[in-house]
Amino acid sequence: DECRVTRPAVNRQSSIVNRQFRLLPGFTLVELLVVIAILTILISLVTAGAQTARRRGAITKAKATIAALETAIAMYSADMGDYPPSDNANVVFALSQDPGDPDWGGSYMDFKQEDVVGGALVDPWGQPYVYVSTNGGSPTHRPTSYDLYSFGPNGVDDSGTQDDII
Repeated sequence: DECRVTRPAVNRQSSIVNRQFRLLPGFTLVELLVVIAILTILISLVTAGAQTARRRGAITKAKATIAALETAIAMYSADMGDYPPSDNANVVFALSQDPGDPDWGGSYMDFKQEDVVGGALVDPWGQPYVYVSTNGGSPTHRPTSYDLYSFGPNGVDDSGTQDDII
């Protein structure tokens, strides 16, 4: 009269396998596409920010180089009594190489090898700085001394406007 509950026979191996599949999280195709879209947006934001920072850094470097050149040219002028001759290569040579003149008190400025191409000092965009002095030229912006500027990121002479760095 005893009432017994009988359990159906369970295949233990099959039960373990089913339990393992249930424990693993699964992703649907839609979920994967959403994650990929979010990652793409984040990467594009970081890349755009890095490019903006790189551009600002290049502009700052060009301004700092121009300021350093102005100081070196002023020291050269004080020693030699005149500005270096017009042309980028001439100013690089005048500020860094002893011409054998007893008044020359340089080297007024040292240039990195990678910043001088073909004897001319180049800006961060690979274009030579423009240098025109009263000694062999006709400066436009400062007619009594010299003009020294970079064409800026676009590499085009905008007559001192837009992105030219003076």
